[in-house]
Amino acid sequence: MSQEKKEKAVETQEANAKAVVKEDPNKTIPSFLENKFADFTYKFVKYVPETVHPNVVTAIGIIAGILGGFCFFLGTFSRWFFLLAILGLLTHIVCDNFDGYMARNRNQKSLRGGFFDLMSDTSVCTFTVLFIGLSSFANMEVCAFGAPLYGLHMMVTLHYIMIYNEFPFPPFGPFEIHCTYIAVALLNFFLGEVELFYIGDLVVMLDDLILGVAAIGAWIYFLGFAIGLFRRLKRDGH
Repeated sequence: MSQEKKEKAVETQEANAKAVVKEDPNKTIPSFLENKFADFTYKFVKYVPETVHPNVVTAIGIIAGILGGFCFFLGTFSRWFFLLAILGLLTHIVCDNFDGYMARNRNQKSLRGGFFDLMSDTSVCTFTVLFIGLSSFANMEVCAFGAPLYGLHMMVTLHYIMIYNEFPFPPFGPFEIHCTYIAVALLNFFLGEVELFYIGDLVVMLDDLILGVAAIGAWIYFLGFAIGLFRRLKRDGH
């Protein structure tokens, strides 16, 4: 097959994938930035052998993401671990794009795969913020405030899926969360431990401020999201 035909085949696959997303109400609607990143990574799916199942890609992403999160804790001992944290999180994001695209285009979609994919984001996002709290760059008191958020949000989202066959995608989704973690890793690598101010005996670090502000905004959004579903269920007589 010529290079031109290969490129056309890839473009056709990408168009079909986007059509599937539009037709399937259970598919997420990512942000503009995530869409652009996904379009870029889709070009490399063709290099993944047909024998590799999407669930294997998801598993690789989970392992890489959690190890990347653990490197935030190891950054306490050497700032070079933050570069590994970035690598792990980027690997997870790429795998998170690959697995769904592969499943749709290779006729390997399954409920098990969808569940595994949701668990992937929930696990990596939750463990990463906890590992940041265990490091010397942040306080667990602040990080624990945001740790349960993604799991709670996914619980409400799953009820939307089961009851209304809808997948309301948050404005600050897993891609943006990973970008925030990567930004924190870069700041930690270049700036080291940055103490900002005190609240009583608590030393507020730079990571605390970034993650704390993000968590407050996420809690406000989540409460509105959950209350909205509760009111809708009542209105619809469920």
